[in-house]
Amino acid sequence: MRILSVFASLLLLMTLTGCGSDAETSSASGDTASSAATEAVSEVTIKPAGNQMKYEQEDFTVEAGSEVMLTFDNVSTSAAMKHNVVILTGTGEDMVQRVGTAALQAAENEYIPEDDAVLAATDLADPGETVTMTFTAPSEPGTYTYICTFPGHYMMMQGTMTVV
Repeated sequence: MRILSVFASLLLLMTLTGCGSDAETSSASGDTASSAATEAVSEVTIKPAGNQMKYEQEDFTVEAGSEVMLTFDNVSTSAAMKHNVVILTGTGEDMVQRVGTAALQAAENEYIPEDDAVLAATDLADPGETVTMTFTAPSEPGTYTYICTFPGHYMMMQGTMTVV
């Protein structure tokens, strides 16, 4: 009986130690993820927040003048949730409104308007589709808005690329 009691105590101790270790790992991973969001990257993946008209990743940072590979993974399941990522040459509601509105007239170009404010754009991705593009980040540090130009989406699907 005493051996069984010792064995049960050891098993309980190992279980508790394992749980504490997992908690520390989770906490450390969370800290790493949040600090990684502010570090410059050369590859970025953006997804929509399910079937919402919202990007899951609303910001990322790149180095000035660097080559950036941007992947858009459209994890939406609703047929109405076609999306793209269009990076603009700056920020500001006027620019977002102008490009978003012009996109309505650009159906033949996957809703990407010919506008000097468009820095780079992915192809339009159907639900379940992944598209990738490579572009050169601006040489000027600053913030640059990105939007989805599928009709009506630009009003809510916005994010910020920070160039350092």
